[in-house]
Amino acid sequence: MTLSSSFTDFSLAELFQLIDRGRKSGCLTVCTLPNIKILGSKSQYYYIWFRQGCVVATANKLNNQGLLEKIYQRGLVKEQTIKSLCESARVDIPLGLHLKTQGILSAEQLNLLFASQLQQVRQLFEIQKGVFKLDSKAELPANEMTGLSLRAIEVTLMTLRVLKNWAALADALPDKNSAIESITQGQPQVHLHPLEWQVWEFANGSATLNAIASQLNQPVAIIQQVAFRLMLACLVEEVPFIPPSSLLNDYSINASLTARKTQQSRSLKISNAFLQNLVGFLRSKT
Repeated sequence: MTLSSSFTDFSLAELFQLIDRGRKSGCLTVCTLPNIKILGSKSQYYYIWFRQGCVVATANKLNNQGLLEKIYQRGLVKEQTIKSLCESARVDIPLGLHLKTQGILSAEQLNLLFASQLQQVRQLFEIQKGVFKLDSKAELPANEMTGLSLRAIEVTLMTLRVLKNWAALADALPDKNSAIESITQGQPQVHLHPLEWQVWEFANGSATLNAIASQLNQPVAIIQQVAFRLMLACLVEEVPFIPPSSLLNDYSINASLTARKTQQSRSLKISNAFLQNLVGFLRSKT
């Protein structure tokens, strides 16, 4: 299957959701369009490989040298050492895993290398003009793979938590006068940050995002972004707000809603260091 379109029709966040839910495999090619306001601006290409809905590698070239270049830049292994090891490596074994098995790289070094690959994805979420192609028949490049993987939705959530420019996603955000309602049973199966937990706990359709923002003492734009992340994770859906007969004030929430909040206090501090968060998450999965 090949899917191609423009980012005017599909945001990368929504595309990652589709890949995650459909457990897609293959290669996603992203092409950014030149900025006509910048002299000499050119299109840039990025490649993201997936296996069963998980990101396994990224690169900005198709020369099978991206991971090696990262290893050399960090001085982790001498070039001659890797060349001799590559000659004996199986073509179906991820390079990073092969180097770990040989005792050349540690698990922590692989975490850092994979995290640096995912950092390349971060800037793509701000693309407003560009095209993409998802080729489900593309082969996975063993030389670009560390052997680690992360669900596409987890990559999306981590990236959106630190995203500064939301212009590309402005039209996708839920309306501040809408409510959200849970569409999942039991506890979420993805890792949520404290504020996401708090907003999710209010997802019963009984309050607008504006009211939730007031209750949590947060800017409504932040709550809209949080709600959007929960929607991408398929935990909630946007629904019209229907005031109860008692006519709740749009800036307050019924006491019964407040009582449903968790008794355990959670810190609202969310780290702005994408790399630090990602490496910590990967370490916990090792």
